[in-house]
Amino acid sequence: MRKGTLIDQNLVVSLMVRMFKDNPAVVSLIKPGKNIENGIRSLANSTFFQSLHRDGIWISSNEGAVALCFHFNSGKFSFQEFLLDLRFAIKYIGFKRLPGVLAREAYRKKQRPADGNYFYFWFFAALPDAGEAAFELKNGIFDMARKADLPIFTETSVERNQKIYERYGFKTYQIWEVPTTKIKFWFLKWEP
Repeated sequence: MRKGTLIDQNLVVSLMVRMFKDNPAVVSLIKPGKNIENGIRSLANSTFFQSLHRDGIWISSNEGAVALCFHFNSGKFSFQEFLLDLRFAIKYIGFKRLPGVLAREAYRKKQRPADGNYFYFWFFAALPDAGEAAFELKNGIFDMARKADLPIFTETSVERNQKIYERYGFKTYQIWEVPTTKIKFWFLKWEP
């Protein structure tokens, strides 16, 4: 496992686009009538820079898997992140839908500790034939959390992923269904 850098942007974004075309929570962000793949690419670029700014991009040695995971308190305001988020919001979410999306994201954030002293496992993407890449990243991130003696928080809107997280030691502490979209989120925590 290695830390990602700016030169890894295309690799990370392409893996994320490939993985999130079928993710209901990600797809629901994109305004109907917009190109889903372009919207996911825009979102992936935004999350790439937010994670890069927080030293939170991790790439498997075979480059078949990536994880965006960082100490939540790390990083400060970045104008570049703000512009990317603003562009995504205007072009792919739309002004009418923005309050609902912001409310959903605020609710998700409130389910984690307010002090921000934890690792946030934001996104994971892997090629189907990546082999041991997922285990390499999992083990590396768990080791990082153990050394820092910090928990890892994540959430998923894919039930299959929730079961995988639990298989690796995460505990589901809340399930929430978004009233407007009926999309379920599983909130999970892993303790070192």
